Amino acid sequence: MSVLDKKTMALISIGAAYAVNCKPCMELLKKVAVDAGATSEEMHDAVAAGEKVKNGAAVKARGFANEIFGEIAFEA
Repeated sequence: MSVLDKKTMALISIGAAYAVNCKPCMELLKKVAVDAGATSEEMHDAVAAGEKVKNGAAVKARGFANEIFGEIAFEA
């Protein structure tokens, strides 16, 4: 049993699904979130939060790779 309500859990899950590039997850979770009362704006915020996590992880991973393998010229 979660102390978080269904809408909050769905929004967190949407952000996580975005961060791991899971399209089927996002499609399913959109329905779950809407059924739980989430608005489009809330879902957009959840995706934006996932984007921040995803980008932060990529920056850290790039740093780890440079540390382990030496400076790498990553393409944009």
